[in-house]
Amino acid sequence: MNGAIESLFCSNPDLSHQIYTYCKTNPEFMEAEAEYDALLQSLEQTLGYARMQEIEDCFLRYSARLVQAYYLFGLGLRQEVLWALGRE
Repeated sequence: MNGAIESLFCSNPDLSHQIYTYCKTNPEFMEAEAEYDALLQSLEQTLGYARMQEIEDCFLRYSARLVQAYYLFGLGLRQEVLWALGRE
């Protein structure tokens, strides 16, 4: 168990692939992704490519900041796990 936790937090160059694989095997994620893609395509047809790209870029910047906030608040948990593993 410690090895799995350590690889998650400390040394996992394959993390992106693992997340991608998890998402592609998660039916709820796949449903949400398909719904999102369909909505984007519909909006692009209505608003045009340039305006849709502007909206998507703005949303991605917002999402990145939100994910960063969740990550920063999760640092306490991460530090506790690393401390328990003797890594801090």
